[in-house]
Amino acid sequence: MTDRTAYSYAVLRYVHDIATGEFVNVGVVVMSAKAGFLKFALRSTAGRITDIFPDLKPNVFRRTLRIISKRCDDVARAWLTPLDLNQREPSLEKLLLTVLPKDDSALVWGSVGSGLSKDLEATSSALYERYVGKYDRRRYKSGRTDEDVWRAIRKSLEDRSVLGFFGEKTIHGKSDDLQFDLAWKNGVWHCIEPLSFDLSAPDSIRDKAHRCAGEVVGVSDTTEEFKVYFVVGKPSDLSLKAAYERALGILKNVPHVEVYAEEDKDFLFDRLTHQIKEHGDGPSVDHIRLHN
Repeated sequence: MTDRTAYSYAVLRYVHDIATGEFVNVGVVVMSAKAGFLKFALRSTAGRITDIFPDLKPNVFRRTLRIISKRCDDVARAWLTPLDLNQREPSLEKLLLTVLPKDDSALVWGSVGSGLSKDLEATSSALYERYVGKYDRRRYKSGRTDEDVWRAIRKSLEDRSVLGFFGEKTIHGKSDDLQFDLAWKNGVWHCIEPLSFDLSAPDSIRDKAHRCAGEVVGVSDTTEEFKVYFVVGKPSDLSLKAAYERALGILKNVPHVEVYAEEDKDFLFDRLTHQIKEHGDGPSVDHIRLHN
């Protein structure tokens, strides 16, 4: 019989509302000091978490997870390749403090658990699926998320060889900030934002439209010139067509906004591609290149 190895694990939680304590799990870490095993597994997208917390800002959420994921990678690299094995931290609790200190931030580690495993890699995958993966399971077979629309946008920009011109941009208003993952500047910041209305009820569609509209209004007093292009996925449930049309109307009434149904995105991207090629230079130096 194969020997079992002792391990410790912890779950990373995103606390959406500190006052109420509402949270979802967004990552798992497994460590076995005896076996020299340490693995962090964090989600990289919002997935269906936006169904749980409709007011979640997916782009800010993704950026936060990228930052924490990089920190986890750095900690794991240092732990797995120490100059002296005797200096390797044996306590998972203490190791996690080097990733995230105990404070009032939205990301917190849960209590450390333990177990025995024949295969630590398999155990790590199983724990991730148990605690985190369930938030990726779709409620509807045909349901599409903002991430699905984002992937379609990315492919369209790649096909036109202009994806590298787009990067992150935060619009700073007097009272709020709004971050975009795909932005390009040509005098005006052109910000592309994916949006799926493939939801389960009219109220959900309306609330999401009002939230997105409100975010843009919240930074409309910025000193920067910007334009937001919402690329919108329609609901798969045909009975929600009227709610979808009303949601488009909500967005179209917002200053600085243009709205394109996902099936019409080629018109927008052809226009932006023409402007980029006509502009003639590379990406603006004051935005962060993410796409190599």
